[in-house]
Amino acid sequence: MTTRGEQTRERMLDVAEQLISTRSIDGVSLREIRIAAGQRNTSALQFHFGDREGLLQALSDRHGPRIQQMLVGQYDTVVREGRLDDSRSLIEVFVLPTINYVFLGSSERAWVRILAELASRPELEVHDFVRNNTPEAIDTGVRLLDQLEQTMPRRLGFDRLLMVTNAVLHVCADRARVEDAVGPVRRHMSEADFTDNVVDMAHSAVFAPLRNRMGHRS
Repeated sequence: MTTRGEQTRERMLDVAEQLISTRSIDGVSLREIRIAAGQRNTSALQFHFGDREGLLQALSDRHGPRIQQMLVGQYDTVVREGRLDDSRSLIEVFVLPTINYVFLGSSERAWVRILAELASRPELEVHDFVRNNTPEAIDTGVRLLDQLEQTMPRRLGFDRLLMVTNAVLHVCADRARVEDAVGPVRRHMSEADFTDNVVDMAHSAVFAPLRNRMGHRS
């Protein structure tokens, strides 16, 4: 049975993710979140989360394991179907979980938008990406880097993977905003077409031919 305290905590998380995803991480005060969640106790949010970073960590704990589970499921599918040597299938392991998450609901879309902002933080280090990944994600990355190393330095390949996955995250965040928009919205592709298009673009970007210092394709 869910306790009253757990209900309060979940309610604050529900409100926080919607407000933050709409107005940015630093654009919403903890006081606003508490009031919007209907909490009169001025220390309610601090009691449950401590501070802003604690709140963001709680949101990550809410959504992160689900996305990782989706990634593991996609990886297992690729393994089962014998597609571990196929570069497009490896790209799917990285990007399909985020794409699919967009279409699960408003809470999931809010997290994708927040995650896109978090991924753009300049203080984020490379080890943050590795530490928060599953063994399946790391194996996928290594296999992609092995393929990329045939045409470019490994470090450049690593940077490409980071840039492209970050770009996909922002594309998904933009689609999330369209999905949640009230009133007329611009024309957009179906979920299936959007998914295929993003995967195709990500694959093409990662494996784009490298130009040498003279400006000619290698």
